[in-house]
Amino acid sequence: MRIGMRTLSCAVAAVGITAAAALTAVQPWHLPVASLDPTVLAAPAATDPLTRELARCREIGMAADSDPACKAAWAENRQRFFTYTPSSAPAPEAK
Repeated sequence: MRIGMRTLSCAVAAVGITAAAALTAVQPWHLPVASLDPTVLAAPAATDPLTRELARCREIGMAADSDPACKAAWAENRQRFFTYTPSSAPAPEAK
């Protein structure tokens, strides 16, 4: 019995797709669960009032669109993001 090249390539492709699907379905069960320290995540919010205000605005959802404090916080956040502040570290010397 002779197997044509087209039949062989279709069979190889089907086996490859099946193997990829099986590995994709099994792989997430073997990944370790990353645990984050909640104190690290909460530290900036405790020290920066803007971060606290942005978190409050995020929590109130659509009501934040009409909240003047949220609008001011977003404006301040944009200002901080788009303003260049040189670092206090000295620049490396060119060789």
